Amino acid sequence: MINTDPLRFLNEDEYCTWDNLVDSSPYGSLFCKSWWLKAVSDDIRVLAYFDKNRLVAGIPLYFKKVAGITICTMPKLTQTWGVVIEPLSGKVVNINSRENAILNIFAEVLSRFKYFVQNFNSYNRNGLPFYWKGFRQTTHYTYILLDLSDLKSVWAGFRQNIRTDIRKAEQNEVTVSISSPEIVYQIIEKSFSRQDKIQPYSKEYFLKIYNAAKSNNAGECFAAIGSDGACHAAAIMVWDNRRAYYLAGGGDPLLRNSGATSLLIWKMINIISNKNVIFDFEGSMIESVERFFRAFGTEQTTYNQIYKYPVGIELLFRLLNRI
Repeated sequence: MINTDPLRFLNEDEYCTWDNLVDSSPYGSLFCKSWWLKAVSDDIRVLAYFDKNRLVAGIPLYFKKVAGITICTMPKLTQTWGVVIEPLSGKVVNINSRENAILNIFAEVLSRFKYFVQNFNSYNRNGLPFYWKGFRQTTHYTYILLDLSDLKSVWAGFRQNIRTDIRKAEQNEVTVSISSPEIVYQIIEKSFSRQDKIQPYSKEYFLKIYNAAKSNNAGECFAAIGSDGACHAAAIMVWDNRRAYYLAGGGDPLLRNSGATSLLIWKMINIISNKNVIFDFEGSMIESVERFFRAFGTEQTTYNQIYKYPVGIELLFRLLNRI
């Protein structure tokens, strides 16, 4: 058992306090909320730091076995975690010192785990305390629309081919409406099959996330349906009071040229625009996907993956494509 002093794991009856911290912190997101943690795994625990019995910061931790080795990593369909810290106030120099002190405590404790890999929230750019403790980091990218208040301006920012695809889909009487999660999962399966890839998460896992999001008024499934009733494209969108995420989706490989995926995303943007949130495309390191998301006039933003494990093990994990 790893010694976690001076931190401790939260008890479940403290999760309400944790959720309040997530809501107030600039580093918080729906992926850190207790309902999300319970949906993606029964074994996730929040490692927390207290100051005089006040919860100041915490980080969700998830352990799984890869090739017989237990690692601390991220669940599927969970974009970012990282250390969630209460809002800090005062002079910039004092804020930075306080942040460094808190992150140093977490870095010290987490360095006791032999295998660790986690994506940190894009607002948490300070990786130095972890670097000083032997961690490494790599940059990941996502693509966002910052302002949805003026949909005409959003539309004008689309590349011409995206607008053409949307008009084509509408002319062909493709419509977008709320869908069942089963249809979305089926379409995602088809997308992976076209790429000769195995679906990375089960239907049961997907449904648990959908049901949790739906129960918390934080998610919905949508589908683009042709006039003949065929599903051209489908996706699940989740949101909190700051961001909406294109969590997962895909298109029927036989209907890829209908423009339905572009129409689907445009309608999702319209639906979520009244919530005054950022729209996050959950970017990809795959060139073709990056090019497609960028065509919506998005802004590229980065987040850090913080990791620590022996080089030989790193190569094994990469080869197995299991991290």
